[in-house]
Amino acid sequence: MKISKKSMVSTLAVAALTMGIASISAASDRYEVTYYIAGMGGHFAKAECTIDPSAETPITVKKLTKLDIGTSTSHPVHDARIDATDRDTMFWATYKLDPETGKTHVGKLDLKTGKVIQDINVPTPDRVKITKKMYCASGQTADYYMPVTMSNPAYIDVFSKKDLELKHRVFLEGTEADPKVPYKYFHGTTSPDMKKMLVTINESDSSSVDHYGTGVGKLHLKMLDAEALTQGKVKLLASGMADGNVKKTISFRQYWSNDSSMIANGTGDIMFLIDANTLETIDSETMGPLEQVHDAMFTPDDRYIVAASRTKVVYNESCVDPSHPGPDDFLMDGQLKLYDVQAKKFIGKATSVCLACHNEEIGPGDDGVHAVLCGLDAEFK
Repeated sequence: MKISKKSMVSTLAVAALTMGIASISAASDRYEVTYYIAGMGGHFAKAECTIDPSAETPITVKKLTKLDIGTSTSHPVHDARIDATDRDTMFWATYKLDPETGKTHVGKLDLKTGKVIQDINVPTPDRVKITKKMYCASGQTADYYMPVTMSNPAYIDVFSKKDLELKHRVFLEGTEADPKVPYKYFHGTTSPDMKKMLVTINESDSSSVDHYGTGVGKLHLKMLDAEALTQGKVKLLASGMADGNVKKTISFRQYWSNDSSMIANGTGDIMFLIDANTLETIDSETMGPLEQVHDAMFTPDDRYIVAASRTKVVYNESCVDPSHPGPDDFLMDGQLKLYDVQAKKFIGKATSVCLACHNEEIGPGDDGVHAVLCGLDAEFK
């Protein structure tokens, strides 16, 4: 038998995806946070949450709404990047080509009104052969927004924040940061001072004009000079490597700690904690068999990390193997988990961040609507 969606959600702590505005209570180990969470439905979830690390379920959601930028066809989005110099503005870039234009969208959102300020169509370079997956991560400087693609070859675009004029397209092939291996997806983000940009590259067993190849569990880390990127140039500052599980570990999004000493990297089946200076692995936490972590963000004091996970929630009680549910046995949910940096482990129960809203859109007896989250960002009160 199948448990109703309503009863399933009531067993999960209703939560919110990662991207947003955080507020700390100085008197206690407790955080008040509003997350803006990128989703494939053409919108951002806006989740007002409380984080209490001592609670059985550390992350709870007080209010969950959404900000629309388009449709699931035209504007599926993975990236959210609040402007470091104007906290009322958030930049975004779409994950897929719009089928009507054959181009991606890049835009900015007014967080005070929830309205789109600007939305431009961006053509793909002729040399790019695989366009199934496009923008996912991004970096920024004071004047530039720099989204990174998952295409092949992958590249970094440099847009003026003022008017979204495309200034440069930066490929790593042929530069001192050339990965020199077949790869599957680039991601990356900038340091808090916006002087460095880490680019993560997943090595694959092969690639061609129509296939990324299969990941081999090796994550190449390239630390670049951000100012050089804004000029369309590549200046390599350091290189590193993180080893994961063959064919399972695929790097997605990441965040630097606020003191710039560490990087939390969402890597599918593993969350890596990386030394930002040496690019050596500090810790690697394996996720559960039904989880895939796509982003990881520090709390303002760097004591905790909130990991955003795509999680299969099994609702069919007759499922033969709950660790490997069939397509009719689960709903895809977005969940948040809390990681204790000092203890180097996840603590408490995960919190559902998507199904509450998705369930409101269906009728009794329906199996529900899959929810696919990705990136996040945060602003402090």
